[in-house]
Amino acid sequence: MTTATAGRWPRITCATTVPPTPPRATRPADPRRERLARRPAESDAAGADETSGSDPASTRRGLLRAAAGATAAGAASTAGCLGITTPADTAAQYGLSGNVSHFVGPSWLAENRGDVVVLDARDTERFREERIYGARRVPFDAVTSRASTDAGLVPDVEALADAFGGVGVSPDDDVLVYGASVGSRVTRTAFALVALGHAGSVRVLNGGLSGWNGRLGTGSRDRVEPTEYEADPAASAWVTREWLADRVGTFNGDGPGLVDVRVPEAYLGAPAADALNPDNDRHGHLPGAIGVHWVGNVDGRQMTDPGELVQLYENRAGLDRSGTVVVYGDDNVDPTSTWLTLRAIGFEDVRLYEGGFGEWSNVEGDRGRYPVETKTSAVIETEGSVGGDDGGGDFSCTG
Repeated sequence: MTTATAGRWPRITCATTVPPTPPRATRPADPRRERLARRPAESDAAGADETSGSDPASTRRGLLRAAAGATAAGAASTAGCLGITTPADTAAQYGLSGNVSHFVGPSWLAENRGDVVVLDARDTERFREERIYGARRVPFDAVTSRASTDAGLVPDVEALADAFGGVGVSPDDDVLVYGASVGSRVTRTAFALVALGHAGSVRVLNGGLSGWNGRLGTGSRDRVEPTEYEADPAASAWVTREWLADRVGTFNGDGPGLVDVRVPEAYLGAPAADALNPDNDRHGHLPGAIGVHWVGNVDGRQMTDPGELVQLYENRAGLDRSGTVVVYGDDNVDPTSTWLTLRAIGFEDVRLYEGGFGEWSNVEGDRGRYPVETKTSAVIETEGSVGGDDGGGDFSCTG
């Protein structure tokens, strides 16, 4: 495999402020939009959670990220946010045609709006202010629910099924998820559906709400009719700490690829790591993990150019597109950005370590404490920015 250049990561700077949503381009009303036939369950509904404000875990993540940097990052460009594309349009030259269909543009949604269930991954306040008409909000605390097993933390399938069923989603529905950008709240929601074994397609709106010029909804609406979501869990979408413990010493060699998506200070176990993650007993990374900060997956509010992502993960990080790749962070939210990105650019077997470093560093197994490295194993410089604010999940950051 290709060995990444070893060395200290450049410091990543993050800011608590986020770029304002760019103004929407105006255009004449399209009568066709008013005639789009929608199923009764697709009425403009707020879903099962109507409490205002962001969830505490998301707020904490935003504060922790702010501590990682000392200066404000540049705002995402307005031109980039208004010129939203479908990644498949630029992917053919990289041999990726068809794979990046996980990410679709506003034009795709306009053409298929009557055939998909649209889920809003933002918090309730932003959902009420403005949303795609007919969108449903699934409670984010439920989307991140985990269950404890002897082998480690896993997605709480029952809670996930209740959450999606509560907003009227059925296993065979084609679903599109959106937020302010393509940040980790959006990708976690998409992952949760895949973890349930969702039979319908799952897509993400490239560019988020800012690129949508269609009909909008505001305020609180009547709830949709709930469904009994019958899950068929896709256990191949995640791994447990015991699965990883059995393979320590093989990562990014004879065994699976392993990617740490956290900021450099956390990966290296630097002094700042204690402020970033005060609940962790130890700091550093899983032995052999390659550090690639997830912010490199996003360019403003859009997916980074697919060709650049291939260069980052396949050529520079040396990951095998046909092999198993495991991604992890401190929690089960941020790494889903890399999980979906790798799937989108053609990696065949990508799995999430649901427990994350927070579990790995704090739990003692039958074999004692799980090993942690603080030296630099292989580090990959990344550069990207996440624009927009979903209410605790997204932030502006470059590195």
